[in-house]
Amino acid sequence: MDLRTQLQTFAGKYLVPAVTAGVCQGDALQVEAYGVCQRGLPAEVPPHGQWHIGSCAKSMTAALYARLVEQGAARWDAPIASLFADVTDIAPRWHDVDVQQLFYCLGGMPANPSKPAMLKGFKDPRPLVEQRTEAAQTALQKPPGTLGKFVYSNLGYMVVGAAIDRITGMPYEQALEHTLLQPLGITSLGFGPPPRIWGHKARWRLGSVGLFCGAPADPSSAYSDNPAMLSSAGTLHLGMADWAKFLRLFVTEGGGVLQAQSIETLLAIPDNPQARMSMGWASVKDLPGVSFAMQGSNTMWVATALLDAERQRASFMVCNDGRSRLLGASVNFAAQLLGGGAPETQSG
Repeated sequence: MDLRTQLQTFAGKYLVPAVTAGVCQGDALQVEAYGVCQRGLPAEVPPHGQWHIGSCAKSMTAALYARLVEQGAARWDAPIASLFADVTDIAPRWHDVDVQQLFYCLGGMPANPSKPAMLKGFKDPRPLVEQRTEAAQTALQKPPGTLGKFVYSNLGYMVVGAAIDRITGMPYEQALEHTLLQPLGITSLGFGPPPRIWGHKARWRLGSVGLFCGAPADPSSAYSDNPAMLSSAGTLHLGMADWAKFLRLFVTEGGGVLQAQSIETLLAIPDNPQARMSMGWASVKDLPGVSFAMQGSNTMWVATALLDAERQRASFMVCNDGRSRLLGASVNFAAQLLGGGAPETQSG
């Protein structure tokens, strides 16, 4: 069964408006897309459209920082407090937390900015550098939580973004493009919801669980993504061929853009029983043929990327639908693309 037919079967079974998936190995790339831009309307997704990858962008922020380390502009062991000379009243214990701990989500940083700050962010007209500075200042003026305890933290990656603003002398978004994406030949990247393919919220949410098919989310609305200040944590969209260019870093020992040792650093899991992830990736031990995985969702999209056991191939998949059941379904599909057998064909 060809990939497009597999995607059609997946879309029919899980009732997703659209889905894209592919596999890359070296310079070879197979990618397909199937479905419609909005549930209930006939316009098909374009073959080279942009898709939202949510928190999968965290691995890009980490790779950008790795480039800065290689260039001598940054250090993995730099204390967080040392990167914010312009921020006053930093709590003393932040001098004991380094950048790596934030990437690992072990640095005592809360999961997110406060709810009022998040709501303010949807309508904040200030430059993102100013918004990130305020978020970092608010976070760093309070003592960190328990060091070494895993707390999945968007705020930690926002603070890293604010540090990159300072290290590079340019906004994180420009630094990402100039320092990492241009060398990779990536040109389709943008921030916020993609303009043509619409995301879809679940109809109901029970806590963090999204249930039942919902309506499309208009990309012209600020509420069709997380606040823009979360860009370094995951508000990024791009074409799948370009995402494959990034994923190739991890199956080609850096592909000439990063050093092989940087790739090992980005994938290394810290020696801590609390550790759950490396820098944007999680180690996978219970899925045959898979070594590392990452997923992202802003509740309107679900994105998945996997590396095979030999780290020679990567697979990826994105649905423009944020229902929780698609998280596991996407992992299984992407794993099967790496050689675990043909994706299931049962409809329903």
